[in-house]
Amino acid sequence: MGNLKIGIKDVVNELGIKNNRNEFINELTLFLNLIAFDKNSGEYYDVMRLRFYEYMNKWNLDIEKSFSIIAKYVKSHKLPYKIVKDEGFEGIKSEKFILSIFVELYLMMIVVNNDEPSKEKLKAFIHSELNKNKINLNEKDIVISDFDHLFKDKKLFFICKKSLINKRKEIKLAFDETVKAIENRNNIKLKLNYIIHKNNDFGENVILKKDEKIEQIDELKWQIEKLKKDIELNNLIINEYIDKEVSLKNELNKLQLENIELIGYAKEQYSKALIDLVQNMNDSTNGNLLDRLYCYSKGKEETNLMFVATNLFNVLREMGIFPRETIRVGDNVKVEEYSFYNYRLNKDISDINSCEGKVLYPAWFYNNKEILKPYVNIKGE
Repeated sequence: MGNLKIGIKDVVNELGIKNNRNEFINELTLFLNLIAFDKNSGEYYDVMRLRFYEYMNKWNLDIEKSFSIIAKYVKSHKLPYKIVKDEGFEGIKSEKFILSIFVELYLMMIVVNNDEPSKEKLKAFIHSELNKNKINLNEKDIVISDFDHLFKDKKLFFICKKSLINKRKEIKLAFDETVKAIENRNNIKLKLNYIIHKNNDFGENVILKKDEKIEQIDELKWQIEKLKKDIELNNLIINEYIDKEVSLKNELNKLQLENIELIGYAKEQYSKALIDLVQNMNDSTNGNLLDRLYCYSKGKEETNLMFVATNLFNVLREMGIFPRETIRVGDNVKVEEYSFYNYRLNKDISDINSCEGKVLYPAWFYNNKEILKPYVNIKGE
């Protein structure tokens, strides 16, 4: 799969898991999350090898054969956990990396401690808890899709929940360590609930503390102030884009005027070049070439055509136009299917694979750039 990012379904396919795929996803996710908090010495991948069979023994996988595939998935989707194990939470520079760990472990804590919640209520509950604790994470960043296997069907939910309950202590320790890291980094004290009752409306889902109503009012005020600031910021951004649009329109108008001027200038230069050519060819110092060629075309006798031709080529050469025998005139050449574009030909040879021809006329150049290929006369039919 190269260096491309891979998803959990790619891992399942690459490892050849045919049956109970969602159960496997659940147990692999649990394994990759918890070994980041394992107290065994060594880096993340060392502990992965050490604890692999303890967590994943029933799947009959060889860790060495599976390692490269799982390691690619870790790099794509579990990098925060690897950093925690190898460098500690202080090694994580991205706030969202810590919060992604927090959300995943919090989800596991809720599943372990409660009846089956719906996916929508679960996401709404976590979003509410984050806002209540003034943790800055947008709802769209609360990724529950990686845990879709928990919501496939009731039977699967309880199978997956059982594996989580078996590791309840490890999950709690990992979660507490993550909460502590967030509190230390942001100098706050988190107050979190775990309970969601699936049969109640979401407004009644959370076990209320005595002061929660006050907290909800404070949260509402905070949200209003945040909304005001967001509106002000959006207005500034809109005005900035309006200014940029006006500036771009002015620049476009300027470029259009310059383009019109350039087109006019080009036409003027083209006309001037043609006039210069005519005047140079008919200048008396060059032997009035046009006059003499015109009279010759009308049947008037011309005593020195060699002189006329020589001066004509002298005028053209002064303007950068000249012939060059890249292949000598009179030479025979072999014209093949892949080389016919090197010549001007007297007939179409599209149906001919190979044929002989003679060079009749030279190549023509303008300022050392070839503008006409050598002319070749194809022999025979």
